[in-house]
Amino acid sequence: MSLNIHTSINEVPQELSFAYFQKGYFQSQAYEQFICYSNDDFFIPFDITPKIAISIPRSPFGSIIRRNNTSHKIDSFITDICADLKSREVEQLEICHPSAIYQMFASVNDLEGMDFQVAFNDINQHIELSDYWEDSIHNMQKRKLGSLRSEGFEFRKMERDEFETAHKFILVCRQAQGLQINIGWQQLKDLIDRLPDTYHCFGVFREDKISAICITVNVTSEIAYYYLPATSPMFRDKSPMVLLIDGMVKYYRNKGFEYLDLGISSLQGKPQEPLRIFKERMGAVETSKPTLLRPV
Repeated sequence: MSLNIHTSINEVPQELSFAYFQKGYFQSQAYEQFICYSNDDFFIPFDITPKIAISIPRSPFGSIIRRNNTSHKIDSFITDICADLKSREVEQLEICHPSAIYQMFASVNDLEGMDFQVAFNDINQHIELSDYWEDSIHNMQKRKLGSLRSEGFEFRKMERDEFETAHKFILVCRQAQGLQINIGWQQLKDLIDRLPDTYHCFGVFREDKISAICITVNVTSEIAYYYLPATSPMFRDKSPMVLLIDGMVKYYRNKGFEYLDLGISSLQGKPQEPLRIFKERMGAVETSKPTLLRPV
């Protein structure tokens, strides 16, 4: 089966429904040397930095999508990719693989069978959007939910013209923690404009004051990603993120989604315990999110 090599983002196949592999997503990013490979069964994008091809550095994860839900002949696909990358003086492949809830991707076993080695495993956490999710919340979180509601905090989905306000709020909250936001407003606006059905914003308010916000990404028709959460320092002791997650779970469950992906709770495999415990108390399930390496 012939290998298609796309060195221009405009050549990317249109039919992929995965948000981070959409042409509009790629067009909003800055890559040193974009390239992607495809055939009838598989697809994977890379950014080629000196000597290393990374799939793909400005999204939460990247790997090989199984376009026809098959892993048959994945070995020849990887072999052909390596041969082409070697001709481009690439020495190593790096894949930040998604959690197992993204079932359209090749498995870790598929990759390890082709000489990829796990460099480290991050802790990924997700909420299963079942009718029984409320039963999985820790009693402490249930008490916080009751307190927030009794004190007048309210959840709502925000409008498209409120995204800039949301971004400013997230920026200020991150700065108060000594952190940086990883995307500027103009780039986020570009993403929202290119992928208008993909990015959504939710908030918790008390009267006219914002206490917590999260921008989400509808990665597939079944999985939403908890992308940019933030809590106001003024309301941190009230834990409004508990009400925000509660509202997002109900929103996405009503839309027929199966998972709310809360992302990683570790850095290069080292656990961030307070974050991990908070998500666990919100009923989250842990999976591995490995980063794999392979010499070309």
